[in-house]
Amino acid sequence: MRIELNDISLSFQPGTPFAVKALDGVSLAVRPGERLGIAGSTGSGKSTLLGVMAGILRPAAGRVLHDGQALSRKTRLRPGRIGLGLQSPENCLFEKTVFDDVAFAPRRMGLEGELLGRRVMWALGCVGLDAAAYASREPFSLSVGEQRRVALAGVIAPEPEVLLLDEPTAYLDPATRRDLLGRLLAMNGERGTTMVVVGHDMDELAVFAERLVIMDDGRVAIDGPADKLLKDEALLERYGLEAPGTVALCRLLSSCAGREVAAVLDEEEAANLLQGIIGRGPGG
Repeated sequence: MRIELNDISLSFQPGTPFAVKALDGVSLAVRPGERLGIAGSTGSGKSTLLGVMAGILRPAAGRVLHDGQALSRKTRLRPGRIGLGLQSPENCLFEKTVFDDVAFAPRRMGLEGELLGRRVMWALGCVGLDAAAYASREPFSLSVGEQRRVALAGVIAPEPEVLLLDEPTAYLDPATRRDLLGRLLAMNGERGTTMVVVGHDMDELAVFAERLVIMDDGRVAIDGPADKLLKDEALLERYGLEAPGTVALCRLLSSCAGREVAAVLDEEEAANLLQGIIGRGPGG
């Protein structure tokens, strides 16, 4: 599924003293199967952008197109085609059991019986939760990290063509964050699911994104290949973002080695560079 935004503008509380322009002339296209990362400082318009892409926020100006079809206020979005994971998704849990929460959207799509059960089990597996251990539990008895994964399973369960996720790894421990990112990458590779992830952790975006958009004051400030932009410390600093740890390490290695060490994003590659320079010593 292709999503296009053409010259989108949107304000909250327009016409009042409290009016805030959230998006200002944003044009952007997301290609089928793409992994797009969106970064930017607080208030730059990242979360609002996801809502517009999903069709739940309607802009004051501009057009949103899904596969070339312009959305209007009368457009009825096909259930399950786009999965939207909001900030603090645990606040969206409401059923008595994990199974019923994850099954909510598939049931509305007409799934039942064994087919419904398999879909719920698959979705829980996608977020690293053992269905046998979790399906009958009450969502509100779980830890915040577990609740977040249950909520994400509910977003994944309808098998959407597009996943729009707002900081999906926030408040998870490092091992769980790494595991969840790996599972999202696997889903993208195996099923071709289009993914747009808003994130503030540049190390995670270095692992996930093939393309990076940096938002600033409601506008698209930068749009380009993630493996190039994430290595540009000066550019990231200009928009209040920290470079990935591997890039900062390569800068320090350049100082230690007395020569330029090209920035890398892959952690294993960075570790090999570190080992090589330590082995040779300064200036080696």
